[in-house]
Formats: sequence, structure tokens, C-alpha cells
Amino acid sequence: MTRTRVKYAVALTAAALGTTMFVAAPASASDSVTWKRNCTDDRTYVGYVDDHTATTTRKSDGDCLGWAYVRIKVQGSWGTWGSSSTKATRTSPVYKIEASQHKDCDCSNPNIKTLYP
Repeated sequence: MTRTRVKYAVALTAAALGTTMFVAAPASASDSVTWKRNCTDDRTYVGYVDDHTATTTRKSDGDCLGWAYVRIKVQGSWGTWGSSSTKATRTSPVYKIEASQHKDCDCSNPNIKTLYP
């Protein structure tokens, strides 16, 4: 083999392995997540996906003013953020949810969590 062919084969192998690692990583993600937003009295947020058709972000204790936000990825595209002062929900009755994102405020430094059902 020529030096160019060897470099090409090595590059293709590395690209294939990198793609495999990238695709395999989301499969191990959880279908729920809990986190706290730092305030004077931390607010707890919970995001979860139900059965590939619905997802929710809910806030519970604490005193943060931030709302709960959620959006879903369906057919390769992210939808708009849904929001609520206590519990935001997005559903997809026709297509399976590929991923969901959950955040704790519409500000310059939100905590954004991504889930893969």
C-alpha cells in the first residue's frame, strides 16, 4: 500500500470509531434528571420523559423566580420551548421523542439538561 492509502485507511477507521462512540453514548442516558438552581434557597427541578411521547420539567421547593422550561426533538428538529411557573410539558402524539431538553430559567446562564428516552 502507498503511504497515501495507509493514511486514508487510518483516517476512515478513526472516523468510523468516533462516530460509533458518539452514537452509542446517548443510549446510556437516563430518562429522568434532578438538579438545583442556586438561589438564596435552592430550587429543585426535575425533568423526565414518559414513554417516548411526553416530557416534563417541574420545579418544586425553594425560592427561585425562574420558571420550568422544556422542548423536544422530533424527526431531527428541536421544537420551541414550553414554559410554566410550576410544570412545563411537551407531547408528541404521532412521532417518538428523540430527545428532550429541560432548563430552569430563560436567562443568560440556564442549566440545560438533555435526556434521551
